[in-house]
Amino acid sequence: MRADRSGARLRESYLSVGPAHDPGAAPRLLDLLLAEQGTLSAVDVFAQRTEEGALPLNGSAYQDLIPLHRVPRPGQQLAFRVDLDACTGCKACVTACHSLNGLAPEETWRDVGLLVGANGGVGIQQTVTTACHHCEDPACLAGCPVRAYEKDPVTGIVRHLDDQCIGCQYCVLKCPYDVPQYQPELGIVRKCDMCTGRLAAGEAPACVQGCPSSAISIQIVDQRGAEAVGELLPGVNGTIPDSSYTRPTTRYASKRLSGALRPADLDHLEPASAHDPLAVNLVLLQLSVGTLLFDAALGVLASPSAQPLRLLLAALSALSGLGAATLHLGRPLYAFRAFLGWRTSWMSREIIAFGAYVPALLAALAASGLVHVAPLAALAPAWLVGGAAALRPALAAAALALGIAGTFCSVMIYVDTRRAAWALARTLPAFTLTLVGLGALGAALVTALAAHAVGSEASGVIPLALLGLLALGLKIGGETHFLLRPRSDPRGALARSVRLLRGVLRRRARARFVAAAAGGLLAAAALGSGVLGLARLGLGFGALSFVVFVLGELIERHLYFTSEASCGMPGG
Repeated sequence: MRADRSGARLRESYLSVGPAHDPGAAPRLLDLLLAEQGTLSAVDVFAQRTEEGALPLNGSAYQDLIPLHRVPRPGQQLAFRVDLDACTGCKACVTACHSLNGLAPEETWRDVGLLVGANGGVGIQQTVTTACHHCEDPACLAGCPVRAYEKDPVTGIVRHLDDQCIGCQYCVLKCPYDVPQYQPELGIVRKCDMCTGRLAAGEAPACVQGCPSSAISIQIVDQRGAEAVGELLPGVNGTIPDSSYTRPTTRYASKRLSGALRPADLDHLEPASAHDPLAVNLVLLQLSVGTLLFDAALGVLASPSAQPLRLLLAALSALSGLGAATLHLGRPLYAFRAFLGWRTSWMSREIIAFGAYVPALLAALAASGLVHVAPLAALAPAWLVGGAAALRPALAAAALALGIAGTFCSVMIYVDTRRAAWALARTLPAFTLTLVGLGALGAALVTALAAHAVGSEASGVIPLALLGLLALGLKIGGETHFLLRPRSDPRGALARSVRLLRGVLRRRARARFVAAAAGGLLAAAALGSGVLGLARLGLGFGALSFVVFVLGELIERHLYFTSEASCGMPGG
């Protein structure tokens, strides 16, 4: 706000009749209150400047806060500018945004948080308003499998296309600032678009118009590029997301902030969204690919007559996993669009890979059934059986290649979010050991069941079962090391994840380790029964052990999502 001439005259009049006051001394509270009374509101400033001819007749009431009649040049874009010195934390911007955009009761596109710290022994606190940063390289846009985001080539505003969205929520994971908001009632994600319609009509965005202290404005800024990245909030680096990832364009300005600051809610931890359908999808698809992988080995070591059962387990697991994934979509009927983002989105690539994997696997299963299941072979013509025998190895190999490619895409989906808990060093071993462990145990169990049914010896089953137990044991060891390893930064993302696992999530973490221990004991009982010649009892223990191990992996994948605790923006 600006003080006008009448306000200045009012202060001079007061000082001329008031008690003597040393001009060099700090201003008194009464002086400050009277000075504030002499300032004008934004509407009054506009009216006065219009009367004086300082504004054109068609000028906007908030011409100072938006770049009217100017268009960003190449290498520039529109961006929020926040004057931290003027922000009072009143949340009028939040209310205005909520009201003018018609948001759901729990939906917010703008938040207000608090920074705290100290400088020279003096405590500091600063409110911060934050919304979408309309990044130069938006992660939400790159990750969306259906291309439901676009960055305007002129204004640089990142907009979400509601009609295109399928509600996969991958943009929620990709955005380090937690900007996209999923709405279950609508089945889509929504976010701030800088009130594009209002800007086009020469009106300020809701938050800009609603701020009583003019702390928020829209400016034309130069895009910094990948090689010249500055701090989003000066002095707060390390406790908010790294600006080099998406290059946010919001400009925070302050003349009084100094010293090390941190978000006041940095130590407040809550479990992240569980995404349980995704957890089921990941575990079952990795079980499917692992079973197919070890089917090739058992085809050499054991009787090939068990191959249809192994492929059946792989197919049922894959179909169940894909079915679980559709439960995670807000608009599953539009999932056919998921291939559109294959150039930039690992999720799109995963969907394409597994979308081809399942038909190839079913074709291999059908060919194997024609070759190895006598009733089917008797009913089918000889040329069909011969063709199936010739194509079966190629179909199985193609399915395996697609499955491995899809699993790699699954790994990269989470690695590409740049979240520390989902880094390559954690995600690749976790997913690989699940694939090897469950795949080996599943293939061994099905082969043993088939051999027992026909009264033959199941060659290679015990070594394969031991390999599966070793893989799952290594995974448990890695998870234990993660929980017990000291952290140099107690407020880092990994340390925060450990605090969640030891705190709010400790019962679920304990259940995961109990399931692993129970599965190991049951597997030992199965192997012991086999050595003693109690085949049927051994198969029972083996089947129960497999089920418990799968349950343990589902709990682990649930914790994989809920224990993610990357630092966000203050109040976000």
